Amino acid sequence: MITLPKKVVLLDLDNTLTDTEGNSRRAMNMMYDELELSKQFPPFIIFWGVYHDCNEELWAEYRRGEITRDLLNERRFTWPLELMGVSNLELAQHINEVFYKHFLPQDGVMPGTYELLEYLHSRYRLAIVSNGTKSSQLVKMKVFKFEPYFEKMFLSDDIGFPKPDVRIYEHVLREMGVTAEDAIMIGDDFDGDVIGAANAGLEQVWYNPTNQKKTSDFEPTLMVDNLLSLKKYL
Repeated sequence: MITLPKKVVLLDLDNTLTDTEGNSRRAMNMMYDELELSKQFPPFIIFWGVYHDCNEELWAEYRRGEITRDLLNERRFTWPLELMGVSNLELAQHINEVFYKHFLPQDGVMPGTYELLEYLHSRYRLAIVSNGTKSSQLVKMKVFKFEPYFEKMFLSDDIGFPKPDVRIYEHVLREMGVTAEDAIMIGDDFDGDVIGAANAGLEQVWYNPTNQKKTSDFEPTLMVDNLLSLKKYL
């Protein structure tokens, strides 16, 4: 159970507040149609599945410190293309450019996002803690009109350590001027948002709307499948 009172609520951005998965799929479908990729690749649903699996693995490797941000960005499309029998860096770069053209304006959020932010903003100091690419996250804050809710946004690109590295959380606590006991982390990624925050001494809320399995036996402070249910605990 969450130990109150808290002074600061830290929130992940992607797939916690923004529906990054849904936004990505819509943008990918638009890119696929614009470039007429169905003429040389399998149907979109297959392309999406290959891309999604590769992207999930690359992000996991980035969180573990096994690859750099630059390599993640480079491999995001070259790897799925290679798995489909195409080794073409120029095509991968073009796909990436068209994808982002459609992705950045997408504005889908997780259910209850704005109501929760209104509630939390009236009671706590709020900050974003994200591993997302800096250029994308800055655009998202404007597209989603999140800026008025948050005091600061902490990005692994700026700090030099991705979640779950405890050093990103230690940096956040120093910058916010609070102790670990005064803050709580809310996010959808069990390793980055829950384990990472716990290792830094913070209580954690695991937002798990799709009933994902834990990656360890660790029990988060709280697990919810609906953002608005947090109003009962904070």
